[in-house]
Amino acid sequence: MSRILFYILIPVVIWSNAMAEETYLTTSEMKLKGHVRTSLDSPKPTHEQLERKEKFSKLVASLNVPVLDSLPVVEDSSQITPRTKESISKRAIAIALAAVKGEGLSHKEVIELVEEWGVISYFTKDELNFINNPNPTNRERVKFAWRYEGLDVLLWALGYKDKLPKPNKICDVKTDISIIKKQNNFRSLVKNSKIRNISEILDMADYYYRLHWAAIELRLKGEKIDSINEEIIMERHYALNWLIRYMNQNWDDISTDT
Repeated sequence: MSRILFYILIPVVIWSNAMAEETYLTTSEMKLKGHVRTSLDSPKPTHEQLERKEKFSKLVASLNVPVLDSLPVVEDSSQITPRTKESISKRAIAIALAAVKGEGLSHKEVIELVEEWGVISYFTKDELNFINNPNPTNRERVKFAWRYEGLDVLLWALGYKDKLPKPNKICDVKTDISIIKKQNNFRSLVKNSKIRNISEILDMADYYYRLHWAAIELRLKGEKIDSINEEIIMERHYALNWLIRYMNQNWDDISTDT
């Protein structure tokens, strides 16, 4: 059995330099199967998977960052049960409200919005703890403020954004929040969405999977390239993994292993 190297990420959120600590883990793919993505998950990759890998490996390489040829393919579209408009819209609203609190909106104002919109059930356990806490730590605020990048991904998936920003550019927070405010409620957000097909979402999942590996590799070598930003990439990778139901993980537990 061949042995492979994986990065296992332990998120540590710091506003000025939100990186992730990691350790090298060298082990067999068989032992990792079911815990991270391995080549054993797709032992005979489909044409779709191979074509996607080739396309986005080239795109990553065009940014003058390293590419790992042995990084596995992402899932085939036939293996994925797409998220519904409803579930993505609920997630987007929850992320938006937690993010505005993280950015500085007062506890009172956030609670009023949650009650006005009737969305208390949309939050995950971690989000609800944050929303209900009148005095969260700065680290907690930073963590949820960075989730704006995930919100941008979900609005893109719902068809409200034409494309994702470059992997070194933060999302347009003002525009994203204005989309949520304009729709004003869950039903409107769902009704006016035009959800992207799963192949488009898998394209971006593949791209950010490979970008994330490159970003970590550069950091471990003490190098930095302006064409990518690891914090941004990690947050988008996180949201994309949720969209493709990676490892069937819940939002609070999403892993972004590479």
